[in-house]
Amino acid sequence: MALMPRRQVVAGLGGVAALAGVGLWGWQGQRRRAGALHVGDVLDGQPHRIDLSWPSAPISILFNVAQRQGFFERYLLDVQLTGVGVTGRDAIGDLQAGRSSVAVAPVLSWLDKLHEGEVQARLVMGLQAGTFRLLVRRRLKLTRVEDMVGRRIAITNPDMADRLFFSVVLRRKGMNPDTGPIWRVVSPQDMEGAIRSGDVDALAVHDPLAWRLLNDPSLGLVELVNSVNGLYAQRTNLALGVGQAMLRDTPAAAAALVLALQDAARWLKTHISETATLLEGRINGMAQADLMAMMRHEVLGICPTGSDLRVQLAQYIDEMKLLGRFPDTLGSAAYARAISMDLLHRNGA
Repeated sequence: MALMPRRQVVAGLGGVAALAGVGLWGWQGQRRRAGALHVGDVLDGQPHRIDLSWPSAPISILFNVAQRQGFFERYLLDVQLTGVGVTGRDAIGDLQAGRSSVAVAPVLSWLDKLHEGEVQARLVMGLQAGTFRLLVRRRLKLTRVEDMVGRRIAITNPDMADRLFFSVVLRRKGMNPDTGPIWRVVSPQDMEGAIRSGDVDALAVHDPLAWRLLNDPSLGLVELVNSVNGLYAQRTNLALGVGQAMLRDTPAAAAALVLALQDAARWLKTHISETATLLEGRINGMAQADLMAMMRHEVLGICPTGSDLRVQLAQYIDEMKLLGRFPDTLGSAAYARAISMDLLHRNGA
């Protein structure tokens, strides 16, 4: 489904200015002056339709900016949302089943599925930093990750990246994430009730839900650990995966999508108030002021490609080894290169 009707795409480069208020080559000039690549090296100047599976797109900060601020149109892209799933694994399933040619999912979910060998895709960019937050009941006076032994932690899905992320945190502290805490599956709409009733001691969730719950004083929650500070602050959480058929037949379309999302990520980093206006009314229980406060406590503009992406993928692969999900004999750097592709440089692997 799309958030806006499909617009008539004006063929050829001369129509881009009419669509977006600035020509593609004018936008290329801005990138060149900023020290970026020459986009003519990777684009074909043709309009493309892209079927994209991105479960949280209607409330995604980055997607809303890219679509509603015209970044897709600048690159002659007609991006259509497909799939009805609610998790990153669902999005990967859409790509695997041919319902989409491109999918967005957490890196940790991609690694699990790619390692199974059934998904024919390559990861081409990171999209945003993670906003994982472990929220605990204030009255329990839990101050260390080690205090979570025997505690009931609510998660929305046993396969969600939230659980994998906090499992890594627990493992780094010397705990067994499978036997230390007690994981409880709770639907997003029931998280608040589970805390109020005392059915759980903590919530492992991510923004915007995590931010809304944390800032509800009636719930009495405090943040024990998160991914927006420290080691993970500059690391991407989501990754854009492109199916092999698209990489073979229309690589320029995939490159255009990467460029559009990069531009949108950089724009929103310095346009927080305008972005909050775009999202107002789209996220339940969050007004514009709440959205601005949330974004100011997140790391915005994370969008690695090429070698930067490969380095981060290798870090995640090391952590999957830590959890026993990947064999220790697997070369992290080599595997990161094998599952990724640099679309913005002709010699990218």
